[in-house]
Amino acid sequence: MSFPASLKPAARSAYRSMLRASRITFNGDPTRHVQMLSVLRQTFSSPSLTPPQPGSAELRSSPEATFQPIVEEQVEEGEIKKRIEEWKETAQFLRKNVVQGVQDEDGTWKLRVTDETELGDNATIKEPPKLPSTPFPNRNKRRCTD
Repeated sequence: MSFPASLKPAARSAYRSMLRASRITFNGDPTRHVQMLSVLRQTFSSPSLTPPQPGSAELRSSPEATFQPIVEEQVEEGEIKKRIEEWKETAQFLRKNVVQGVQDEDGTWKLRVTDETELGDNATIKEPPKLPSTPFPNRNKRRCTD
């Protein structure tokens, strides 16, 4: 099965978005960036946009490793659309929620936070949950008896 022509622009857009997100997120960490590029290349070369299995030989990045596209069964067009949307969401998640940290000699961690990283204000943690008005909220409920 060849990739549907109507979905090629959307898949290309998701691929470019993942490339940009990985470049921003893994800036300064070439090992992780090369691994991410390898997985993305293999995923977007497959007709169903399925990533390689964790621990597979395709994920190992070595200079003598050759690129092998993933051969799979046929997937419906609706499933491919869903996977394209998932990859777009993954790119957003990577940009906003993933940071990298390096431990210094004195044991402290330095985080590399970008302009796009989401910083929470912990407002929900500061407000305690509402407690029931009585210490025994189930006191007046009937119990099942045999």
